[in-house]
Amino acid sequence: MKHTSKLIAATALLTILASPAFADEVAVGDTYFKLSGGVLVMEDIDGTAGGTPVEISFDTGWTVSGAIGYHLNPQLALEAELTYLTADFDQGTTGGVSVPIDGDVSSVLTMVNAHFHPMAGGSFDPYIGGGAGVAFSKLKVDSIGGVPTNIDDSSSDLAVQGTAGLNLALGGGAKIGGQYRYIWTDTGGSNTDELSGHAFTLQFITSF
Repeated sequence: MKHTSKLIAATALLTILASPAFADEVAVGDTYFKLSGGVLVMEDIDGTAGGTPVEISFDTGWTVSGAIGYHLNPQLALEAELTYLTADFDQGTTGGVSVPIDGDVSSVLTMVNAHFHPMAGGSFDPYIGGGAGVAFSKLKVDSIGGVPTNIDDSSSDLAVQGTAGLNLALGGGAKIGGQYRYIWTDTGGSNTDELSGHAFTLQFITSF
């Protein structure tokens, strides 16, 4: 009977150790790496030139990013993120007349983010968060309405973002998911709006 009791205890222990939940608990740490990419929808820029209103629009752009983060507890995570985003200009409109713009705007964002996970530990992991950092932006315009230009400008500015997303646990510390980000950069001047946009991305996350 004693040997049988030991066998039952050993079987129970090994079963617990082999279960996916316990394997995650043991094999997966609080540090994670995230890779994401998707589309970028830039908001129009409104401004004035010589007192005349001007509106500049963009084509749909794209963005990629990588981040490394750490869970302070199951609900709260901090991460450092590096993002590249770019979008081509579409057209400029003033006085009811529109002309094509050949050029693009791009930014490299270095951000520190905080995310809150209210349902941490489940298969579905919704979260909200935000971050702040620096945007290293570049604006280049080759022509406006077919007329060659020589506009090439760069700047480093404050950047902030708000995020919301949903991840699906795959097991072994891996997750896939989708994320929405509103990104704002303090690139405006006295007569132009700041750059801002909406990013819709898919992401892969692995913990270690």
